[in-house]
This record gives sequence, structure tokens and C-alpha cells, in this order.
Amino acid sequence: MTSSSPSPVHKIEEYSPNLWLTPKVDLRFDLDPHLTVVRADYDVQLNGNSPGPLFLHGENLEFLSLRLNGAIVDPSEFEIQELGILIYHPPSSKFQLTIENRICPSKNSSLEGLYQSGSMLCTQNEPEGFRKIVYAIDRPDNMMQFVVTISGDPSLFPVMLSNGNLVYEKILSDGKKEVKWEDPFPKPSYLFALVAGELVETIDSFQTKSGRNVTLKIFVEKGNEKKVSFAFESLKKAMKWDEDTFGLEYDLDLFMIVAVEDFNMGAMENKGLNLFNAKLVLADKKSATDETFESILAVIGHEYFHNWTGNRVTLRNWFNLTLKEGLTVFRDQWFTEDMTDPAVKRIKDILFLKEHQFPEDQGPMSHPIVPKSYTEMNNFYTVTVYEKGAEVIRLVSEILGRETFKKGLMDYLTRYDGQGVTFEEFISSMEAAFGKPIPNIRNWYHRSGTPKLQVKETYDPKSNEWEFSIKDSSQKDLPLIFVNSYACFDSNGTLLAEGKRIQEGHEDQIRMRAIDPSGNKPIVSFFRGLSSPILLETKLAKEEIRVLAENEPDGVSRFFNFQNLIFLWMEESIRSGKSEDLTRLLETLGSGFKKDWDKTYFSFYLTFPSLNQISEQLQCFDFLKMETLRKEAIRNIATKFTKEFQILYEENRKTIPIQTKEEIGKRRLKNTALYYLLHDPSHRFEGLAVAQQREAKHMSEEISALRYLIEIGSKEKENGISLFYDRWKEDALVLDVWFAAQVGTGENRFEELEILETHPKFFIKNPNKVRSLYFSFARNPLSFHSKSGKGYQIIAERIKQLNVINPQIAAGLAKLFSSASKQNGDLPRIAKRELEDIQNLPNLSKDLGEVVGKIINSF
Repeated sequence: MTSSSPSPVHKIEEYSPNLWLTPKVDLRFDLDPHLTVVRADYDVQLNGNSPGPLFLHGENLEFLSLRLNGAIVDPSEFEIQELGILIYHPPSSKFQLTIENRICPSKNSSLEGLYQSGSMLCTQNEPEGFRKIVYAIDRPDNMMQFVVTISGDPSLFPVMLSNGNLVYEKILSDGKKEVKWEDPFPKPSYLFALVAGELVETIDSFQTKSGRNVTLKIFVEKGNEKKVSFAFESLKKAMKWDEDTFGLEYDLDLFMIVAVEDFNMGAMENKGLNLFNAKLVLADKKSATDETFESILAVIGHEYFHNWTGNRVTLRNWFNLTLKEGLTVFRDQWFTEDMTDPAVKRIKDILFLKEHQFPEDQGPMSHPIVPKSYTEMNNFYTVTVYEKGAEVIRLVSEILGRETFKKGLMDYLTRYDGQGVTFEEFISSMEAAFGKPIPNIRNWYHRSGTPKLQVKETYDPKSNEWEFSIKDSSQKDLPLIFVNSYACFDSNGTLLAEGKRIQEGHEDQIRMRAIDPSGNKPIVSFFRGLSSPILLETKLAKEEIRVLAENEPDGVSRFFNFQNLIFLWMEESIRSGKSEDLTRLLETLGSGFKKDWDKTYFSFYLTFPSLNQISEQLQCFDFLKMETLRKEAIRNIATKFTKEFQILYEENRKTIPIQTKEEIGKRRLKNTALYYLLHDPSHRFEGLAVAQQREAKHMSEEISALRYLIEIGSKEKENGISLFYDRWKEDALVLDVWFAAQVGTGENRFEELEILETHPKFFIKNPNKVRSLYFSFARNPLSFHSKSGKGYQIIAERIKQLNVINPQIAAGLAKLFSSASKQNGDLPRIAKRELEDIQNLPNLSKDLGEVVGKIINSF
């Protein structure tokens, strides 16, 4: 970077290697919550042949001094700018640079750079937080070896951590404690970490396949020591799985995790020192749900897997964020499938994709997996980069096969170890293992939106052949490659044939003879398990969908065909203005009670789609009408199968509070049965929910009962809310689900929200609390999209507050306005007005301004 005024918009075509590099840095921190002094000693070298100015990024820093080769630099030789320091004439192609500055962690509410969380100081540097700590070449393609010295008052900072290996710790003559850490592996600045404070150390160990003993440490605040056993177990499973699956062994002798209460993200993969949102580390049977346990397993796996796919091989520029995130999400999905149930895990991933990523693809925040430009990189930590990126990696693995995929990954990691690369290097390694090019795969990285494929069929009576044409007509200029896993059945649901086809380009034809003895056409199930991340339009009749929903041997495909049966009923009912006949849907659901299915799978099959799922599937935004129909269907199911749900509840009532597949399934199936029983028109089963909440031995049972009582508006809900609070008022993470339960469903939850935000346990500076209250409210369509517009007004005002406190969280909350332009009546006008008020804020942050601008342009 040689410009004295960096462009506010970064474009992918403007990328070029930096003129200068800093391959080594010695960092020194003199810690104080209010005034920390940071000194950096850089080895600087020219990255090319032509010397030029040197620019160091820096934001919100108090400059102290600058030295080149030990000599103080004359002020006329450099310029302090808003975004860094420009040194006009560096002395040579290699030199030493020493720079000092001051920062105030206690006032850093953005939670980027070095900030205070409770009694500790900690860092978050991805993507560009390091420049808020010290002046630096803060780019992912600038790889540095870090030596870090930390000193501070031992009464405030008895524990002081950084990346790599501990070299020494000692008490200085002035009474301060000093520690030194050294990381032998070069890494970009975004992977640097520092933590200091009053923390309790818990220890475990892992023996690698080569026989090395790795010390594992999890640091928590006092009182949380007993909630780390599952995190340790998850970490060891991830380490072994990476060895067994890919042959990847951990490369240091120490692996550390720190649980942080105030954290913008889920977790951060800093080399050897992972920082985690506390909710993704701390868990026990009383305070964590089964979903929380699985999230901990997946996220600990994800961050550990980054050690190779993200740390040892990192990204050249931020446009290629999916290189590490999409790949590592795919790896953590694979890991979780192996540790739990593959079909259920895949159902969860597809549901998340349909409810979050597909809408993003179709809304104002749509962008390619590799974006072409950005103003604020924080806004591109999206479900497109992560989850859609993972789906494209899954597509590659389907084309190559898992074993060849493993070879390609090992080639990639070996060839580019210690480098910053792009998705192109990854795809090239996969093609090398495959032995040939993968047609059109790169277009997946450059094409925005979800591909829409149409299935058309024709029949030739002379040859008795059916032809199915599958056409991608959504975009002509960037053809894609698809994997189509399919199966065909006769009208009785008997499997006739199955296979997998690779579709290269816009169209594919599948021909098959009608081998149903009755002469009927085959019923074909396309893209089983969502074998490509697409929207599929088929002309299957209701009866054909029913056959697949009852008989598909592929559990994922069977589940989504039953979902489609529900969506079809909803669509017909909305179109006719009345509730259509439910007989066939009830018969299909009833057939499930006769099957010997896994308990967790059956609980998913029984679960009626949420209002958000229905709205996105049908692109209908009359939420009150849809909720009326949805509740009517649920009541009909509850009435039709009261006996069956009672039996399910009693059979699974006595559960053991442990994390085994059997017990998780029993809890989930019991809760699903309870949900339907509570919709029985007689209200005679509310006592079951009250008793379950009071007697629960696992949080999945306790919180589910409370949520259901709130959702149905039970007369017992206030007692349930009070009971839950009295039990858990001292546990901040559990109270997050308490806040969310009260505003996450139902109409007009305005009063509840306004009361809760004045609650002494609510802190607007804590991202978890903001997500639990404001994000939960904004994801409740009956309240957020209330016809009065009050939901928009409330959330817009909170976004204005958060813009000053934490711009990253404010921008995330603003994204929930993305569907406002599609709403009915005056809502688009009201939303646009509120967003324009935000846009006119005099102190509008880059994070928030970029998001709001894109959404306004969609109206």
C-alpha cells in the first residue's frame, strides 16, 4: 500500500502484493486497563525491486515514537494519518522499525483489537483488529513470526497468554509480572492473540498418533471450572478425527482455549490460543441444551481444524475468506456427522441453509462467495461465505469422492504450507488429485444468487421412454456444475433405480423406461440430500410427493418431501382462502408412527415447519394468515394423534441427563410430543409442561417446556418465567435463553422487549445479550413485521444506540431488515424511513452504513 489516502471501497481487481513485508516482530505490552503501552520492533524487507513509501495501518491509536534502525525519525519524514502512518523514504531494502503507541482497552466497546471483558483483557483481530492495537502492515498476506513480551500488575493479571510456547515468566524489580511467548510458525496479524486477567486454568492432555503429548488448557472465570469437561472431550475427539481422517497432527505442544463473556463472534482460531464466546465452551447437563452441546462439539472442532485450513495455509486477501471458512465449515460438518447422526446433521444443515442463506442470496445482501468489493470486511462474515462456501466444497467432494478429496486436501496443505493463497490454489489441488479439470466449478465462486433448476418431462409412447430435462435458466453467462443424486420409484414406492449424474452446464437430460407394471411414469427424487445447493422446481403431483415422503429410503430426502407436502397444503390453503383438506397429510404423518426410525430423526419428521420456513418457501409475507393456518394444522395433528403423542411422551419421559444418541433422541422426541399435546383444544396437557419444567434434569427439557407455555399463551407462563429466572439468575449464559424465549414467538412482543431491556441482567454492551433479546425479537415475524410498523421503529432505535457502542453488532441487526421491501401494506415505506434515519446519523459507522445503504437500494 503506497497511497496516503486508502480507498474506502476495496475491489478484488485492485489487489496487488504489498511493497513491504515484516517477516518478524517483537511485541511488548505494558498492560493497564486504562492506558496500555504497546511497542513493536519489526524486521522490514522490500517485497520486490523498487523501493517506495511504507504504510502502516493504525486506527484509534495514540502515537508515541518512531525509530528506524534505532534512530528517532524526524517528523518531516513521516505523516500520521487517520488510518495509519506513511513513512516517505524508508532507509534501505532491509531495516529495523520500532514504533510505540498507547491504547485504552477499557473504553473499547467495539470488541475489536485489545479490549476489556469483565476482569480480563483480550483481543479480537480478525479481520482488521490488529491495527487498533499497534501500527502494522495489517494484511493477511504479511506473514510474521511473533515474539511477545507482556508485563503487568500480577494482582490484576495473574494469567498472561499469547500464541505459541511459553519462554519464561518472572517477577520484575518493580513488582510487575513479565511473561514471554514465542510462536515458531509465521502467521498474519489477524491470528495474533493476547489474554490477561484473573482466570482459572483447567488441564487435560492428548497423545498424538506419533506419540507426542500435547497439553490442553481451558481458561475460564472463577466458578466455571466444572463446565469444561465436554469442551475437553470435544477437542480430543476433533484432534483424533483430524488424524484419522486426514492424517493431520497438531503441531505445537500446547493448545489453549479461553472462554470470553464479551465476544462478537462464536470463536476465533488464533494459532494455539483459541478465544471462544463463553456460550460455546461452558456446558453441563443442567445449564446447556442438547443443541448447545452439539454446537460446542462443532465449533470446537471448527476452530481446531483451522489450525491447518486457515492457519498453516491461510488466505492471501480477505476476498478469499471462504477459502478457510467454507472449507473448515465443511470439515466441521463432516466431523459432526461422524460423531452424531449423518442424516439428522444433514437435515439441520439444509434447514439452516434454506432459512438463512437462500434468503440472503435473494435479498439486498446477496453477493458471490468471493465478493468483488467491500467497504467494511466485517460485513462479509456471512452465511454465503461460510455455509454456501461449505456446500461448494461438499460439491467438490461429491464429484471427486471422499478418498480423492482427502488426497487433494493433503496436496493443498503440503504445497502451500506457510503461505497465503486463494480459492484457485485449492481448486487446482483438487483437480490435480482428480486427474482432470472440474468444469465450471470456479463459477460457483463468482456467481451470486441461488441457482434455480427446472425439471420438465416428456413421454414417448413408442419407445415407452420418459425424458427428464433439468435446466438452469437463472443465469446464462456463468454456467455451473451440479451433482444430481437421484432415485426413481413406482407408484407404490418401490425403489426401481438410483444413481448420480454430473451436470456440466445449463441443461441435462435423463432418460429412463417406464418399468412400473401399470405403465405409469416413474416417480423421481432429484438432488437427494441437496446434493447441490439449488432451488428445484418440479411438477410432482401431491400423490407423488406423498409416495416419496413415506417411502424414500434416503432419510434426508424423505424428510424434505414431507416438508414439501406441508408447504403444498399451506400454498393451496392460502390460495383458496380456507383450510384445505388435511387427510392425506395426516395419513403420511401417521405412517411414521409405524416405522422403526431413529428417535431424533422421527422428532424432526414430526416437527411442523416454522413461520419463517414457510414464508421463505412460499415467498408469502402475510404472517398472520400463515400463522392461523399453521396453528390450525398443528391442532388437527394434535387431535388426530393425541393417543400416539401420549404414548411417545410416556415412553420417553424418563431420560438420563447424559449426551448419548439414545438419550438425546428421547429428550427431543418427548419435547416434540409435548408441543403437540399442548395444542390440544382442551388445554388438558398444560400440567405436563409445568411438571416437566419443575422436574427437569436437563436444560433441553426445562427450556422447551417454558418456551411452549409462552408460545401457547398458557395461564401458567408467568409462573414458568419466574421459576426459570429464580433458578438461573446467577448464570448469564442460561439467562440468554430466558430473554430470547419471551420475545422469540408471538404477536406484539413490544411490551415484553421494553421491560426486559431495562432488566438489571440485560447489558446492551454484551453481544450475547443483544442477540438474545433484539435479534430474537427481529427474527419473530409476528412482532418485527407487525402491520403497525412498531417493530421496525423499536429495532431501528436500538441499532442507532449500537452504532456508537458496537458497530459490528449494529450492522448484523440491521441485516434483519433485508426482507422489509417484500412486506405488505405500509411496511416497506416505514422500514425505508427508519433506515434512512439511520443512514443520516452524523456518526454512522462504516459497518452499519454499508449494510443500510444496500438495503435501502432494494426498495
